[in-house]
Amino acid sequence: MLTSILRTVVPALWGSFIAWAISLLPILEPHREALLEYGTPLSAVVAAVIIAAWYAFWRWLEPKLPDWLKRAALGSAKTPSYGKHEAGAPVTGNITVAENGQIVHDSRERPTN
Repeated sequence: MLTSILRTVVPALWGSFIAWAISLLPILEPHREALLEYGTPLSAVVAAVIIAAWYAFWRWLEPKLPDWLKRAALGSAKTPSYGKHEAGAPVTGNITVAENGQIVHDSRERPTN
């Protein structure tokens, strides 16, 4: 669960920082008053779009990156694993899938009802 929290918070912090840094660009100075008229809702939407773009870009780039850079950009080098089966109960163990999609090994333990 910590991985999923990190991979939510860290990209949000990066995206917020980038949105703030963009707001400091001198090219936006003449438009500052007009932008401020739109107020907080526009700021929130712009920040959300930048955060989403940051996360999508790094997820696309992730397979090509070293672990240290994944940790810096996304908060963790691992992708989150939620460990739930169809009924929503926790599942422990591992599953190995071959390249053709066949399950080769399944050591998951499912709760009995």
